[in-house]
This record gives sequence, C-alpha cells and structure tokens, in this order.
Amino acid sequence: MSRAGAGILRDKITVSRPSRVSDSRGGTVASTTIVAANIPARIAVKRGGEQVQAQRLSGITSHDITVRYDATTAAIQHGDTLTDQHGTIYSIEWAGCLDEGRSRWITIMAKTGTVAAR
Repeated sequence: MSRAGAGILRDKITVSRPSRVSDSRGGTVASTTIVAANIPARIAVKRGGEQVQAQRLSGITSHDITVRYDATTAAIQHGDTLTDQHGTIYSIEWAGCLDEGRSRWITIMAKTGTVAAR
C-alpha cells in the first residue's frame, strides 16, 4: 500500500457498532450506531475456508480492507460491523495502522460468513 494512491479505493463502506439506547420505560434496547458512512475503501479477498458451526459447514472468507487514515476511520475497532456498497456484511476482527507510523492508511481485517453467528 505504500506507493498506492487514492485511486485504488474503489469500494464504499459503512461501519456500524452495536450500542444500547434508552427506551420509554427507563430500560435500554439494542441499537446500532453508525461510526463511519460512505468511506472510500479497497476490499481484497485474503483467503477462504470452511468452518463447522452448529454442526454445519459454513463458508468464511477473510478480507483485507484498506481506508485512508483520519479521525473517523481511526475509531473503527474489533466488534464493529462493516457493510459494502453491495450489501455484503463483514465482521471486523482487527483494525490498525500498518504503514510504519506515517498514519496514511488503516488496514481492517474482516470476515464474511460470521456475522449471523453473533
């Protein structure tokens, strides 16, 4: 990614985070908060595989997703959910800056095929 420019960021992603909000009875209900919307990104398939979940095989595919570093994308963390422009849902496993302290890019390691199991 070191010599690549913004031209490779051809996908658009939205990142959301599970949260709790107050309800009318004084309790809380599960909700979703948008962390970042319409962020240009590069989604690259890393590898695929199969895993046994609930005594069934399920396909799991790992992806490396690259976005530009800024205050919004720096807030992306493990446990967030990412959705691309096609509606594919990704479970974020890790997010961080790997470009040797220059803080130009954030790499997100995410998987498809695991969100429904949460």
